[in-house]
Amino acid sequence: METQNLNKNLQKIFNHKYIVPLYQRNYAWGEDEIAQLLQDLYENFKKFETNQDLNYFIGSLVVLKRKDGFYEVIDGQQRLTTLSILLRMLGCVEEPKLFYESRPEVEAFFNSYYRNGNTKDVTFTYKVSHLINAVDLLGQTIVNPDEAKEKTLFEIPQIDDFKKFVFENVILILVEIPQETDVASYFEIMNNRGEQLQKHEILKSYLMETLKDGDGGYFEKQQDEFSKIWDACSQMDIHIQKLFSAEDRREYFGHYYDEFYPINFKKEDPQKTFGFSINDALERPKEKTDSDYIGDIDDSGEDNSIIDFPNFLMHIFKLKYQTYSHNGNEVEIPLNEKDLLTVYESLKTKIDAKDFISDLLYYRTVFDRFIIKSSEDENHEDHYKWTLKKPYKYTYHKSEDKIINSLKYENVFGHQERLIKSISLLQVTFRNRKYKNWLQDILVLFSDKEKFGLSGEEYQIVIDRFIISYFENNINEQIYDQGVKVPHFLFNFIDYLYWVKSPSDFNFKFTYRNSIEHHLSQSLNNPIQDNLGNLCLVSKSSNSRMNNESPVGKADSSSTGKYYKKGNIPPKQKKMYDLTNANKKWENDEIEKHRTEVVTLLRERAHILNN
Repeated sequence: METQNLNKNLQKIFNHKYIVPLYQRNYAWGEDEIAQLLQDLYENFKKFETNQDLNYFIGSLVVLKRKDGFYEVIDGQQRLTTLSILLRMLGCVEEPKLFYESRPEVEAFFNSYYRNGNTKDVTFTYKVSHLINAVDLLGQTIVNPDEAKEKTLFEIPQIDDFKKFVFENVILILVEIPQETDVASYFEIMNNRGEQLQKHEILKSYLMETLKDGDGGYFEKQQDEFSKIWDACSQMDIHIQKLFSAEDRREYFGHYYDEFYPINFKKEDPQKTFGFSINDALERPKEKTDSDYIGDIDDSGEDNSIIDFPNFLMHIFKLKYQTYSHNGNEVEIPLNEKDLLTVYESLKTKIDAKDFISDLLYYRTVFDRFIIKSSEDENHEDHYKWTLKKPYKYTYHKSEDKIINSLKYENVFGHQERLIKSISLLQVTFRNRKYKNWLQDILVLFSDKEKFGLSGEEYQIVIDRFIISYFENNINEQIYDQGVKVPHFLFNFIDYLYWVKSPSDFNFKFTYRNSIEHHLSQSLNNPIQDNLGNLCLVSKSSNSRMNNESPVGKADSSSTGKYYKKGNIPPKQKKMYDLTNANKKWENDEIEKHRTEVVTLLRERAHILNN
């Protein structure tokens, strides 16, 4: 029987036509997924430049060939849709190859986009909003954030070579299932299939494997404690104190739950057992924690961490070891979770499992106390707010002879609104987990455990110094007037300065705004439109909705106004709208006046923040 070659480059993949069936969900990729795709493509393109024999395998595509010749997409449609947009953007494919069953708005999007090469004529609806967003992200995402001079897709000097690499050397594994397959059942089974063991679970088993004596006997109690702490630390969306019993909580965090004590592993005789293996990780039940049976916890808020557990582990590796051996060279440890096991293999002779788990718990405690979380709140715009919370023990008498202890949470600092503003500025600007160098710098600060008692004022100085340092090392006035190429950090920094200077004038929170809006429309082809005075940062959906509005219409602050929302509009945008309303127009004079004000604000940055 002849073996079929399943590896197909994108040129061969896009020789066929594909259809996404109705039972598949809508396109949902956002900034994280698209940035990861582009950055991985660019990273492997740079490797290809030195070794022309390399191909880059980007994943699999599972299809069923229909009688009409179309390939029905069973798995891989998110990646395939993104590639369809990217290849049109690069000029590699001239006509749509991807179609959506019974979704006319999506069909219309692809027809218009392939015909015009842009989304200006696309009717904005929620059904195509993620597709429009993908076009913008593919054009604006930094492909090389770890290099000194950042570039977007079409700023790659070897763009023609890059296009050729993507089309000819990026490989998908094309899996064609038999035509007699019951597709609906196959799809359901595939989506309900058990998850494979994740890298951090494999790492856990490797580290636990080392908890034994010289004769190979395992320390079972130490393994149990290690496992309990690891499982608690892995649940990044839940404050760490909630994840332990009251007894363990007192042991690790003190009588009032708000301190940190190193883990005191108990000595024991080695148990001649098989210990903890990768197979155990698949079958062994997790330790019971307070998330399973709530004892004295009295806090029901739902939080979301800004990073996941594998990324947090990469931060711990970098904090503790800084570098690792890669291809014979000693290089800085990356924050990309895909390198988790590779980094471990290089460092394993240096790692002591008990020391590692103790530091893991300490830095997880630091993370929960000093790094913001997004907490669900229906009363806030976008239904979340940024929070900084610490635990405390609340004691009350239920009866004369019964005392109840309750775990509660309160603000870490008495006055912390500015801290939350400054940390959320960094989060919304540098949201990609792979490049959260600011977070690494904050965690490094707490490698001195005396800093755990840092005051709010001292912590604010640290954050502001980082923000100013980033501005002074990466931003100059030559890039102020480059339209959509202006770094998003600059807009967020301007908003922060306006707010710090006059907090009572603005009531807003930093959100994931990632589209540069020209207040005076780009369609007028006036060079001043790319001026910093004419630009602000908005969400993709807001930018799409405002395409056909005049500046006066956008700035309308009456009850019928669509975009001027009192109480939550960012400071720079509000300043532009207020000036528009004051002068009843927005033209060259207004743009230059606002630019002058913003430049003065930036030059006074140290004075504003120090006060």
